[in-house]
Amino acid sequence: MRVTKKWFSLLIIGVLLVGGLGTVHAEGPLSSLNQIPAIPNVVARVNGSEIPANFIKFEFMRVLKKLKTRLTSPQKDKMVRQIIDKEIVRELMYQEGQKLNLKADPKVVEEGLKALRSAYKNDDEFNKALDQRNITENDLKRSIEVDALAGIILENHVKGKVEIDDAEVKKYYDDNREKFHRPEAYRVSHVLISPFPPDLIRNSKIEDLRARKDELTKKAREKILEVQKELKGGTDIAELAKKYSHDEVSSDKGGDLGFFYAEGVEKSFSEAVAKLKIGEVTDVVETKFGFHLIKLTETKASEYAPFKEMEQAIQEHLFMVKAQDRVADYMASLRKKAKIEILY
Repeated sequence: MRVTKKWFSLLIIGVLLVGGLGTVHAEGPLSSLNQIPAIPNVVARVNGSEIPANFIKFEFMRVLKKLKTRLTSPQKDKMVRQIIDKEIVRELMYQEGQKLNLKADPKVVEEGLKALRSAYKNDDEFNKALDQRNITENDLKRSIEVDALAGIILENHVKGKVEIDDAEVKKYYDDNREKFHRPEAYRVSHVLISPFPPDLIRNSKIEDLRARKDELTKKAREKILEVQKELKGGTDIAELAKKYSHDEVSSDKGGDLGFFYAEGVEKSFSEAVAKLKIGEVTDVVETKFGFHLIKLTETKASEYAPFKEMEQAIQEHLFMVKAQDRVADYMASLRKKAKIEILY
């Protein structure tokens, strides 16, 4: 079976996060981002190489900032231990890369650094975060280089050594038939009138829009009622969508949203559509996006996805499962040979 580079990349990401952050449940709003547990200056040693606390703290803060939630002490402790374990994996891969005389592509390293910068409002905030954690750009570059080396090592370890035959793919489809069941699908056209139209968003400050929320919502509700009058007067919904709709993706197509499943949209939207017969239009429907008029144009009965449509996706899934198992065995062998001391 032929597997694209994309799937190797996904595999690498997954492996480097084994024992990584996982899901952390939060409790209430974050009172302060400065919630780092007491961490020793050196958190672990891998074959004598020290893993310092500064990058652990930086990563902890980066993840915590993304969560924007308050964590209990046990949750913070768990997160730190997971980050440390991830760094142990990285250090093992880095040492293996050194033994094999591998080099990371400088372009990949620069792109990775750019991605980390993008999480901050500006360079000053980014540099401030580095200073607070006693980290340099070179420290980050080395971390990105480790990921790149890991990608090379694991790809070489897996490539050409994991095979998925056709009989295996067909058996998976037959054994998991319910996974390929498709519920009834609906195709609709709609007109959306939003309290915050795209042009207004592009030309306004967020705080100004928040302050005007009630006023703008009232105007949007009044506008959708005007559009509804035109619709009831005989104007086609496609024409109204092109003229008035704030949905920039569908307005040029006469409001056509294509097919969707009920679970893929807001409940108020799907429930209104489910009551329609083909050709009928809803009353005004409110969602988090604004106010809609929705016309049902077509339906598809529930069905099982044909094997041919799912074959490639099943191949990729089975490849990922087998490749992850192979990589997990490889990582376990590296751990077994290494001397690892955890000091946290």
